[in-house]
Parts: sequence; structure tokens; C-alpha cells
Amino acid sequence: MQRPLNYPAARTEDRHETVCGVSFRDPYRWLEDDTQETAAWQRDQNDLTDRLLTRWPHFTRLRELVGRCTADGTGSPNWMVDPTPRFAGGRWFRLSRPVGDGTDYPEAAVVTVADTPQEDGRVLYDPYADGVAHVFWLAPSPDGAIVAIGVSPDGGELGEIRLYDTASGTRLPDAVPHRTHGPLVVPQWTPDSAGFFYTAAAPTDDTYSFPVYYHRVGNGTPTNPEPVDAPDVPLVQVDPAGRYAVATSVWALPRYVCELPGRTWRPFVQGLDATIVGVIDGHRYLGVTNLDAPRGRLVAIDFDHPAPSDPAGWHEVVPESDRVLTHVRLVGGRLVVTGSVDTEARAWVFDRDGTELEEVPLPGPGAFPNDALPHNALTPDGHPDDFVFLHSTPRSSPGLYRYRLGSGQVNTLRAPRVTLPAADACLRWAKAPDGTQVPYHLLLPEGAGHGPLPTLITAYGGGRVAWPPQFPGPLAAFVASGGALVISHQRGGSDLGSDWADAGRGSGKQTGYDDLYAIAEHLVATGVTTNDRLAVTGWSNGGIMAGAAFAQRPGLWAAVVAQCPVLDLVGSHRDPYRKFAVSQDFGGFDTSDGVRRLAGMSPYQLITDDTRYPWLYVHAGAVDSACPPGQIRKTLARVQAAAGPGSPALLRVWDGVGHGMASGRSEAVLHTTYWLAFLMMRLGMTPAT
Repeated sequence: MQRPLNYPAARTEDRHETVCGVSFRDPYRWLEDDTQETAAWQRDQNDLTDRLLTRWPHFTRLRELVGRCTADGTGSPNWMVDPTPRFAGGRWFRLSRPVGDGTDYPEAAVVTVADTPQEDGRVLYDPYADGVAHVFWLAPSPDGAIVAIGVSPDGGELGEIRLYDTASGTRLPDAVPHRTHGPLVVPQWTPDSAGFFYTAAAPTDDTYSFPVYYHRVGNGTPTNPEPVDAPDVPLVQVDPAGRYAVATSVWALPRYVCELPGRTWRPFVQGLDATIVGVIDGHRYLGVTNLDAPRGRLVAIDFDHPAPSDPAGWHEVVPESDRVLTHVRLVGGRLVVTGSVDTEARAWVFDRDGTELEEVPLPGPGAFPNDALPHNALTPDGHPDDFVFLHSTPRSSPGLYRYRLGSGQVNTLRAPRVTLPAADACLRWAKAPDGTQVPYHLLLPEGAGHGPLPTLITAYGGGRVAWPPQFPGPLAAFVASGGALVISHQRGGSDLGSDWADAGRGSGKQTGYDDLYAIAEHLVATGVTTNDRLAVTGWSNGGIMAGAAFAQRPGLWAAVVAQCPVLDLVGSHRDPYRKFAVSQDFGGFDTSDGVRRLAGMSPYQLITDDTRYPWLYVHAGAVDSACPPGQIRKTLARVQAAAGPGSPALLRVWDGVGHGMASGRSEAVLHTTYWLAFLMMRLGMTPAT
């Protein structure tokens, strides 16, 4: 890379950010504002990045390789799997990416309907033909006559709800004016197919709430929300038998219940610092909880119990054990409980009384699709009588499978589209500073010898979200080109249970970052790599982690890539969504000690002028409502001024792009190609042919 780099000039101001009495210099605050001056600065940054990366002699070949490795999801390395097919009215509905006459996949997944789960079926809705960027989700009515879909009209995460007639494919005139929060909100139909519950994204100056609405098909626009007094309810679960509906919070607690069709809501489980991820089973709520069971136990709570929030009145169905339990499904009159052992996916079958019957023989050590938040697992999918599921391994992309209970045989409905030949994947453990053993998966390239390899650590490490050993999607191009890929299971994520997650949250957030550094040091100590061949990347919460790793431990890395991050944690108190999200995972802004602790993990506040930093690449979406580009722009300006000409710091802000969940396939492939090219330039790699 040509050095020194001629960065666009960024003026400084004498400004400060003061929170809870603690003040920090904020010389680049003006770059948060969307002014003509800021637009010109951002355009010049984009031009610089474009020139440096697209002129790399191997850029076109890398882009082709990334495309070949990307067969599922949006093409983003963080949204690699489309949802499991939905069964309704005797037919299967799915978001599908059928291959055309050549080998190219469509820009966005189309909505299809078919008689079997393995068929491509008939295209019901094509977003590309409609000028729409992306379909977040689909929700067919129970009789299969109507399909509700959530679309992104502009590439951002605030979506629209639309209704389509299954038989004709025509859009119904129903108007649902409220925007929804992308894939985090999936409507649930009542069993009579007359209407559905949904939640709106409603940011205000102080909060980010999810008011609940019920829309009856053909009855005009709903105006008044349901009387559910909880700001964090993005999902309403509906009883297939039509007796109950349950309003569930983001962290999967069934807060309210009502009897249908009257919709008279009453409090259900409230006031507990716990999660309950479950289903409606007759007159009880059956769910996996972490209350008094960090690895999960299955409990039943009667809807007519006089004190449902009192755990003493719950009935334990499956006790806690060494395995991690995450979710339960009702399949064929039995319970299929999914979870993991040492981070790798498992599934077990139980009778309704909790008697264990069998373990599902999965295709290999790997993962079910990653759910961004616990409540996402509550969307019904598959089939009422067969366990239909997606599964991938670090070496193979997601396949679609079916298990008929008691058969002992898993059937492949759709084989994985991409497999890394002869790559070796293994589970390893590193020792954290406090003595804790931290797991990580190491994926080695074909023909890996004993010498140090270019190595990339991928991690999320927050939000109680597991980062499972799944197929890396477009990052398989890194492995195919001779690199070692690491999937980190550090604390902060729920890979080993809720206590593992909580140990890396709030006041313990730094613990998860220390786990990451322990993994990096273990890779060096065991000869897998060296510090000048080691890189780290993460997206969203993982992007924050990558930024912290850049600023806290610059000597560990040759390069750092932060995707769609928050790089000014302290300034997040000025935005309702970021204030909500940061407070949930890092702690609040209510005390001076808490603010100082945030600043100790916030790259914008940590950058100093006398430090040698690794190469840095950051990308952002111009319409990202979760991690907007303003706070990223000002951090890169500060890094460019501090790092000096010997340590490139590049920024790319993509127009018409949000948090990466609604990008077109070729767009997402291009985004990944940019930052992989940056890494390969730094690590001395060339893309495989």
C-alpha cells in the first residue's frame, strides 16, 4: 500500500462531551453532523479507500472468490442464512435464492411457495423486480392464503409490512403504516387467519420502544396499540389452538398474556432478571429458562396460576445439566429441545413430561442458524410433525434437513452449496487472565503446514448472543487462500450459558475483551501465527470489540477491521437506540464511575498520539440506524491524525446501506471484498484461483 497516505484534512474544534460530570475532549464532533462539509470529507475518504483497494492487482479475483463462497443469506459474513422454510396451509413458504441458467444467485431472496420443502417452487414475490432492497422475513397465514412480508425499501433496517395473495401474487390493499425493526420483528397470525400481531419501531428522544398492534385483514389501519405496558416487546406469540397470545420481551420473557379472541391482556411473568424462551403448550407456557440454571432448564408455567412470576409455582420438566439448552419446539406431540455442548449444536427429543427419548443425529459438529437476539428463536418454522432445520459446520454451508422422530435417520432436503475441501476444524481452549478456559474454533486451510499462518479472529462477544461454529460464508475465501480462521467464543456471548454471557456484560464487559486477547496470545504461543500475521474483525457489537482491541492492545495485531461499529460509546447517550443498546451490554450512563468505565473501552476516547497502531479498516452504512456513520467518521479522523503515515486507517461509508441486514448480494460481496483485500494486502496473501 502506498505510504504515506494523503488523508482528507479534518479540522478540530475546542469541544467537550460531558456525561454525569465526566468530561472528554471531542475535537471532531462536527463530523457527526450531516453537513455539506461532512459530505465532502466522507466522499474524499471513500475515494481514497476506493483507489487503494480496487487497484490492488488481485481485487477482481478476490471478488470472484468471495462470490463463489457466498451461497446463502445476503452475502454478508454476519447474515449468512435465510430463515427455515415455513409450513402453512399444506404448503411450504420460504425465502429462496435459486440459481438461474448460469451460476449467479439473485440479488435478493425471493418469496416462493412449494408443495415440498426441497423444491424451489413458484415465485410469489421478487423484491428486485419491485425495486425493493431486501425481504427481512415472511409470515404466511395459517391457511396459507395470504403472506405477510417485511421489506426494506431503502437498504436500511426500518422495514414495511406488506400483504400478498398466495394464489395470484397480487398485493392486498391493506395499509400498515408503522415501520418495523427489520428481522427483529416478525408478525404472528391468529389461527383463524383473520389478522396478526406486530410491533412497531418507535424511537423517541429518550427511549426506543416497541408498541404492539393487531391488524385485521381488510379492516383498515390499526390506530391504537394493544395495552401492553412494556417498552421492550418486539414479538407476540400466538397459540396454534387459538386460545392464548403472549407478549414477549427482547430478552425473551413472556410479560403479558391474553385470551383470544377477546384480547384482554393481563400481566404474566414480570420482574425477573431472567429469560424464558418457549412455546404455548395447551394451558401452559413451556420454556427454557436460565433462572437458577445458567445452562438452561425446561419449565412449565400455567396461564391461570395466581402468581406466575413466582418461580416456586413453576413445574420443572427438564432439569439443568452440563449441556446448554436454548430453545424448545413442539413437534409431533413431543418436545424437541435444541442447545449445545462445548459450543457445538445438539438436539434432544423428550416426552411432554420431560422423559428423554433420543438425541437427533445431526450432520456433524456445527451450528443451527445464529439468532441475533433470544426472542428471534420464537418465530414458528418447520413442520408440526417433523423436525425440519438448517445446520452448517465450519467447513460446509447451511443445508436443510428433516428428522422424523424416532427414525434415527436425518434426511437431507437441500445439501450444502459450498464445502471447503480438506480444511481442518477443531475446538481449542485458551487460558484467560483470571484462569478461565475460553473455547475457540480454529479452521485451518487445506495443506496447512507447521509454519505461522496469516490468521483472522472473528468474534461477537456480547448481547448474550452465541457466536457458534458455523460456516463463515464469504470469509471462506480467506481460508481457501491459505489463511487460518478463528471463531471466538469469549464471555459476553451465551456460547456456554447465561453465566458465561453475564460474566462479559455490564461491569464485567472488559472480561470478554480479555478473553479475546488470551485467544490471540494462545494462537501465537502455539505457533499458529505471529503478531505480524494476526488480524481481528467483528460486526456491530463485535465491531465495538474490534475497535476496543485496536485501541487497548494495538501491539497484538497486524490489522483490525471493525464492521458497522459504535466507536464512541460515551456519546451514545445522545441517541435513543444506542443508549438502549449500550446500556444493556456495557452498563448505563448514570454514574461517573460507569462513564469512566465506558470510556476505557471506547476507541474515540482511548486514541493517543504516542502509540503505534495496527492497520485499521472501518466500514459503515450511510442509513444505519443502529450504528450511524457520524460517530465512526469522527473516530477515523482522530485515528488518522494520531497513527501517522506508517499505519493506514481507511474508512468506507456505503450509500443506501444500513446495518448490513438488508444489502443486496453483490453489494454485500463487494463490501466483504474491500476489507478482505485490505487484510490480504497487510498479511501478504493472494486469493486462491
